[in-house]
Parts: sequence; C-alpha cells; structure tokens
Amino acid sequence: MAFAWDRHRDALSPQMRRTIENGHNTSYEDYVAARQRLDAGRALLPAVFEEVDILLVPCVLGEAPQGLATTGDPGMQAMWTALHTPSITLPTHRGPNNLPVGIQLVAQRYDDDRLLAGAQWIWQKIGASELVGVARSQ
Repeated sequence: MAFAWDRHRDALSPQMRRTIENGHNTSYEDYVAARQRLDAGRALLPAVFEEVDILLVPCVLGEAPQGLATTGDPGMQAMWTALHTPSITLPTHRGPNNLPVGIQLVAQRYDDDRLLAGAQWIWQKIGASELVGVARSQ
C-alpha cells in the first residue's frame, strides 16, 4: 500500500485513506499494545473451540450494499483476520433490496478443513443456493 499511498493516494477509497491515516496517527506504544492484545486473544482461542467445531457469527450488518462503489464495512471480518482464524461467508437469503445477506463461519486457527466441511454441511441443509440463485454443485 505504500506505493499506492505515495503515488496514487487520490485513487484510494475514502475508507482506505482513513485507515492509512489512522495508522500514521497511531503511536508506536499504542501499536505494540494492540499487537499484545491480539496475542492474548489468540491464546484464548483454543478454549473457545474446546466444545464447538465452528462459530456462526455475523458477517456484516444487513444486506450487501448497492452498486460497485464499496463491498461494505469489513468490521465484522476484521477481528477474525486479526486473530488469524479461517472464516467463510455464506449467502443465505436476500434482503429488502433483493441483495444478498449472509452468515460468517469461523474455525480454530489451522482448522480450515473443518471450516470448509461445516460450511458445506450448512449450505446443503439450508438450501441457500436456491434462495440466492446460485447453481448448486453435487
């Protein structure tokens, strides 16, 4: 991103510019403290997944945004990315504007196979492919 920031800043989305500016305004001490909180959070994950295979969590607030200007707010995914967990979003139905609404599934670190198996099971059980107009594979 440094190249884009230095040479094509105006081409970046307003959200990306804000994110980079926030990073520039973060002190080193705050950055280290945040990294330490993430390390502590990662250390708690094994206990979270002792009794469950995968978590079902929100992926966004509401349905997909209209148009191609944005993919929406990544806030609900950012935590799982920061914790280094695999996650997947499944469209489950359509919202008031006939745009997709979905769920997010999250698994323990390095447990991608369990996540994908769970996602496939859920996808088959809810029959979402018919709901969202996606061709179903066998």
